[in-house]
Formats: sequence, structure tokens, C-alpha cells
Amino acid sequence: MRRVILLLTALLLFLGGSSAAQTRSLNVGDAVINYDLTGRGRTVVFIHGWTHNKSVWDDQVPVFSKRYRVLRADSRGFGASTGFADASVDPLDLLVLLEALRIDHAYIVGHSRGGGVALRFAAAYPEKVDGLVLYGATPPAGFPFPPEIGQLFGSLPGVAKQSGLDSVLKLILTTGIAWAPPGRTDVDERLRKLWASYSGKDLLEPHPESGKVPLPNIASLSTLRMPTLVILGDHEMPFIAAAADTFAHRIPNVKKVVIPNAGHVAHLAQPTAFNGALLDFFNDVDQTKKQVERNKKK
Repeated sequence: MRRVILLLTALLLFLGGSSAAQTRSLNVGDAVINYDLTGRGRTVVFIHGWTHNKSVWDDQVPVFSKRYRVLRADSRGFGASTGFADASVDPLDLLVLLEALRIDHAYIVGHSRGGGVALRFAAAYPEKVDGLVLYGATPPAGFPFPPEIGQLFGSLPGVAKQSGLDSVLKLILTTGIAWAPPGRTDVDERLRKLWASYSGKDLLEPHPESGKVPLPNIASLSTLRMPTLVILGDHEMPFIAAAADTFAHRIPNVKKVVIPNAGHVAHLAQPTAFNGALLDFFNDVDQTKKQVERNKKK
């Protein structure tokens, strides 16, 4: 009943379409999700990473909306969305959002933490996924995390509470995380602007993950049947690069692309190469589907 009410409310609020971006919101029960929808055609969903918000995809929207309908949202607890951060609930939020917008299936693109959300969504709702893009994605369950990474992120709530979010940013930018190749001060500036809109709520008011949609483990990657693109920058953190190799070896229908002269935010450092890799992948999937449909008619 709750879902029926949500969907009816959403349909009343959001029916109709426009090629121009319109920031909207959807009440999913215990949070309000801020999103926008741009363009027409097959849908591409962009899921942002930790501390970011939907504006991190500003370089992608104008390009992809020429050929696709682009859906991007602030994950709960980030940007203008309310609620507490929970990567295991984000896939449910996306499901409700897609249903409210009457989108039956889409390409799902997830970056970093958002890659983990995309992976959870694909495993839980494979019929909704035309193609999966794991971009600098967090590792699957059971993947060995380097102790220093675990210690770093485990220390952040304490740093935030004792010294403030500026100290958290300084720690993250000076501990060897390869956001971009050396000398890319433009990327650093983009990251600082994104950080300025980060509330730090997940660090200052941490809530345990609910586990509603679990993160797939390494063994279950072989059950994913949708076309998958694994993409990362050549300056990516070693453990993220190792996770990308695991995805590339374990997921059956997979392609891996490495973006030159880019780090953990390749879509900011090398947007043309990043966009091109995604467009090539989507085009290949589109053409394969059209060929399958033609063969069925013969």
C-alpha cells in the first residue's frame, strides 16, 4: 500500500516530459530524493560517489542528453536529499524513482561509492538494467581492503567531530588518494567546490547500514548477465584498480576501459575520453539489442 501511494503521488507530480533539466523531488517515505531528468530516449542513470552530489555529472548531462534521457539524483544524506546515508537503501530509492517516472529499464552508471550502489541494484533488479557501468567502483563484499584504507576512513568521523570537515578534506587530499594526475589544479578546484556543498552528515551523525539490499560478494559476480563496462583512470588507487580487475575477470559479459591521464575522478579530469567510452559501450549494447530483435522477426 505504501508503494502504491508513493507511486500515485509521484505520477501526479511528475507526469509529462521535457528535454530541459528540471530539479524535482520525490518523497520515498523516510527521505526526500532530489533529482533531475533531462533529454529523451533510452534512460541513463548516473549515481555519484561519496561526499558528492548530482552536480558532479555536469560535464556529462549536455553530452548524453542529446541521445538519451539522463536521470541523476542526490543520494539520501547527500546534496539536497534528506535522510541518513545508507548505500543499502539507495538501490530501493532508485527503484521507487524509476517506477514513479515509469522507466522500466535503464543504463546504470555508478562512481566510487555509487558504483557499489549500482552493483547492488544490478544484482537485486537485473531486469531493470540495460547495461551496468562500474566506474572506480568500491570492491564487492569479501574483497580484502588494505588496512591503511580501512584505518583512514575509520578515522574520519572522529576527525570531523573534533577538527571539522576542512580537516577531513585536507586528510583525504594529502594521503595518497589519486584523484587526478599531478598538476591538475583544475580538478582539485572542482573537488573543493563539491566539498563546499557536502554537509558531512554521514560522519557527524553516522548510522549503521541497514543491509536492505546487500552488496554482492566476489563469487556472485559470475551471476550478473547484463552487459557491463568497468572503467577507471590510469592513476587510480591500487585497491580500486585491483577491484576493477576482479570485476573484469568475474563478470561474464564485461569490457574494461582505462582512461589515460586520469585518477579517481576521470570524468572530471578527462571528460571527453570518459564520455566517449560510455557512449561507445551504450552504442554497442543498443546495436546488439537491435540485431537480436531483427533475428527474432526472421
